[in-house]
Amino acid sequence: MDPRETYAAMPGVAALDDLPDAWHWAAAPGFDSCAALYADGKRAFQAYALDSYDEGLAVALLSFARSHSTELTTDAPLTPAEGFSHPGYGFDAVAAAAPPLHRLYPDDAEMNDAVRAVIPVYRCEVAGDESLQDAEYRYSRGSGIRGTRWDRSPSPYLKYRYRGATGSVQAKRGFAGLKSMIGTVTRGEGRDDLFVEFENYRHEVYTITWTGTWTLTGPDGAATPSGLEELLEAVKAALYGPNIEHADFPA
Repeated sequence: MDPRETYAAMPGVAALDDLPDAWHWAAAPGFDSCAALYADGKRAFQAYALDSYDEGLAVALLSFARSHSTELTTDAPLTPAEGFSHPGYGFDAVAAAAPPLHRLYPDDAEMNDAVRAVIPVYRCEVAGDESLQDAEYRYSRGSGIRGTRWDRSPSPYLKYRYRGATGSVQAKRGFAGLKSMIGTVTRGEGRDDLFVEFENYRHEVYTITWTGTWTLTGPDGAATPSGLEELLEAVKAALYGPNIEHADFPA
């Protein structure tokens, strides 16, 4: 199996700028793919963009992946490598999806195993030790990372659980949208039984309760009473971390 032959056979394929052993093709307008070989010529990194392709970003992404191939080629389903950047974008890392996760070539097991799918990411989006089930949610769901949109703001890693209207608390934290969690928090104003617990990409766990006002307890165990505005700023900082300047935080 030679990845060069597979990529050379893609409809409308062309060389990707002047990057050696790299290609670009589009299955349809707005559906752009690109790929570059590892130094060994036997494996490849591949990326896909939906209505947001940028050749400069594609070259930077694949060049970074190639130079960080050891970091990005692991047994983990979703592996980040930090230090990426490209003018005009806020991405600060690249994540590689392993073959069981990306399944780009379901009918060609050998080719599928030779490819790592790469996406530009914000560091706050990937933990790096996700199970395959968690990685599939983040990689494949619209409410996950949205890695095919290269013109996006961060979608931070967020798991949470809370006390529902029946008074019971969910047994485990699960992935959910940020708007959902913020809505749960704001609707809890004045409720002495308010309990919201959330986890960020560092696996730091925070809880929000009501004791005359909102109270945020951090991973260090310190409880800080605050008004709603201050609480939301603290939640934003916890979730977005180094990417806070690019946060699209619910009002």
